[in-house]
Amino acid sequence: MTYSIFLNLEPYLAQWFRHEHGGNYPVRLKRGSAEADLLQVYLTPLPKTRQPKFTHSPEETEVIIPYFKHKDIRTYNHLPQKGIILLQECIRTRFKVKLWKDLHTVGNVIKRTDQTITSWMEKNGIEVDDRNWNTIAKILQRKRAVYSPNGRLTNHKSSKHRKKSSQL
Repeated sequence: MTYSIFLNLEPYLAQWFRHEHGGNYPVRLKRGSAEADLLQVYLTPLPKTRQPKFTHSPEETEVIIPYFKHKDIRTYNHLPQKGIILLQECIRTRFKVKLWKDLHTVGNVIKRTDQTITSWMEKNGIEVDDRNWNTIAKILQRKRAVYSPNGRLTNHKSSKHRKKSSQL
């Protein structure tokens, strides 16, 4: 018998996560992955006051709980809220690291950003639609701003038409 947990992930993140773990649904975690390690640490027995969840809503991503050597998933098959939050953050952080690593290269600086993002989305199993594209573009823009001088993406310090505070 298999046991599952259900995660609320943004569409682009759920698609990327599924692609990262082989493209199957429900998602089967890779052995030794950061997500599997988090599950091993945070899985607990189902509280007696709760019923097991067998169905999920369409926006939830089903993840099959892998077998662990030192934790029997027949008993340890519940992920408390703290574990769910940490697992979602782990997935989100891994996504941002991969996005930055793949797209912040010398070759991508001279290419059009829209084409680069679209190509990256296709390679990583993410459906190319406006919502997903805009979200990923904004994440990338924020990451680039962190590493640019003064936290800005342009060289303009201020508008030519703005009065300087010393002139007031």
